[in-house]
Amino acid sequence: MTDKPELSLDITVDPNANFKPLSDHVAFDLCSAYSLSEGSLLLYNTRTGNRTKITPDVYTALWSCQQFKTLDQHVKQIIVEHPGMEGQQADVRMVLETMLNDGMLLSGKRVCDSLRQQTDKQDIKKDDSSPVVVIITWERPEALERLLTSVATNCNTGKVHRLYVVDDSRQQENIGLNQAAVDQFASKVNTQVKYFGQTEQQSLLEQLAKKLPDHESALRFLADQSQWRDHWTSGLARNLALLLSCGHRLVMLDDDTICDVYEPDQPKPNITFSTAQREADFFENEKGWKHRHQPINPDAVDRHMQCLGLPFSVALGVLGQNNLKPTGLEHANALLLNDLKQDSLVLVTECGSYGCPGMGSNTWLPDMTPDSIKAMLTSEQKTHNALTKRAVWCGRNQPHFGPRTNMSQITGFDNRHMLPPYLPILRGEDRLFGIMLNFMFPSAVTLDYPWAIPHLPLPERHWTEEDRDFTPGGAFPLLFNEQLLERKSFCAAGTDQGRLTAVAAWYSELATASVSSLTSMHRDAMLQEISEQLQHLSFLLAEAEADSAPTEWQDYLKTGITQLESGLDLTSHEDFSLKGLPTTLEGTELANFWKETWAGFAAALHAWPEIRAAAAELDP
Repeated sequence: MTDKPELSLDITVDPNANFKPLSDHVAFDLCSAYSLSEGSLLLYNTRTGNRTKITPDVYTALWSCQQFKTLDQHVKQIIVEHPGMEGQQADVRMVLETMLNDGMLLSGKRVCDSLRQQTDKQDIKKDDSSPVVVIITWERPEALERLLTSVATNCNTGKVHRLYVVDDSRQQENIGLNQAAVDQFASKVNTQVKYFGQTEQQSLLEQLAKKLPDHESALRFLADQSQWRDHWTSGLARNLALLLSCGHRLVMLDDDTICDVYEPDQPKPNITFSTAQREADFFENEKGWKHRHQPINPDAVDRHMQCLGLPFSVALGVLGQNNLKPTGLEHANALLLNDLKQDSLVLVTECGSYGCPGMGSNTWLPDMTPDSIKAMLTSEQKTHNALTKRAVWCGRNQPHFGPRTNMSQITGFDNRHMLPPYLPILRGEDRLFGIMLNFMFPSAVTLDYPWAIPHLPLPERHWTEEDRDFTPGGAFPLLFNEQLLERKSFCAAGTDQGRLTAVAAWYSELATASVSSLTSMHRDAMLQEISEQLQHLSFLLAEAEADSAPTEWQDYLKTGITQLESGLDLTSHEDFSLKGLPTTLEGTELANFWKETWAGFAAALHAWPEIRAAAAELDP
């Protein structure tokens, strides 16, 4: 838009028209603009086929209306971005109303109405299929025993098809203690329990290799601990969980959780859909959230079954479909909603956590929602807790749907569908799985429930000064995961297997890239990320200084800005060298390690449909 104080229009608007005030939330729809000879634009809605003629100024204004907001909120935003239009609020609003009537703005009310299933509550059929429960454990016998005790206490295990404990431990003492804990637990519950250690894992792999001799290397890549003994293999254990539950719904738990249910402090009935982050709150210790314990149905496994695997409209019926309102779309846009349909499947369910937030460092705080930051800064003590204690609530106050998984210490999967495998090694496997799942099933959704479970690692952890370090470090190759997400809209494949093939092609492409091109791509991505972080921290610091926020928070931001500025300088130097995971490698050696790993992952992705089919025929 130009800086002219007048809004230039090529639209016929009746100034005397009595437009009814709208409480609806609207967003600029999926439109393309094409230049006309007289300087105006043909605006074409690629989703509906609607079209109209507008001026370039109007088109620029519409781009300010990407997220769902009321018309008045959009008007305010346009004026903020274009101060020269101050005083033209009524004209701007009239133009937006015209665009809504012409079908260029998408109505949130119509979206919500189209997603609801007109059915009585008694007509909703619940999925009563029994889930498989898999507990992932690694060198933590005390934590495993605590979790098993909570499952025996709080869960109706008679509803569980089978429970596995997948042990990824290396130390023989811990392996023995884990197996003993499982044996003792098995006598207390009403389902079949199986300890799944190295002997059982190798037996499964041998059975699958016998069925699929051409894919034995892919099997070993995905699920053989002996190939990855020098690495963190949480993803490998999760692949075993997927293989053990093919054809079933699956609930997967980390061993440092407690299977118990805590409610949010101020639950809301409204249902939301967006990519918005979870809210957060901070405590001195566990006593701060004890009052939120839910004594009625503390069975977290059964609660995951409420909506897992249901079509979106049926899940809405279970949750209260009238709770999906236009206000619930506030952090979404038309593109995000384009794939959402009544029959979109809930393939993953998640919930929040109390305790450790599951972050590797305490540099995540600036990325919280504005409301969470504002609440944190209400007192010196709460700010101090956020910076020093791992006593955090991360979760939702209402049922929340989104296109991708977040992170949950207890997660539900509808493994009756061809979910992708995990990258077997190192960190970030949850994020990559979510990206791959969204790539393969663009219309599927994840449901984040408005309740939480305790996540309490043993021994208890606290944040240290080193955990506040914003210095850009070993991010290779995590930033390439986000680039895969950018390719989603360009994939024309119409089946989940075809789209999995496209994911495999991406990793094959990375595996054949030159070290210099990988270095350049990674550096560019790092510079962009550091720059965005730097701007964000600078904005937060300006707000903090203006509002006299706690000094500890201001110092935290100032230190982060200094570290990021130094990192931006170092990353832009000609002698920039790749650093990341594993930390023992750097530069060309690191790049070559990942090129080989990506090649193996690409081969495993190609083999995955046959591996899944073979696993479904076994009864390990």
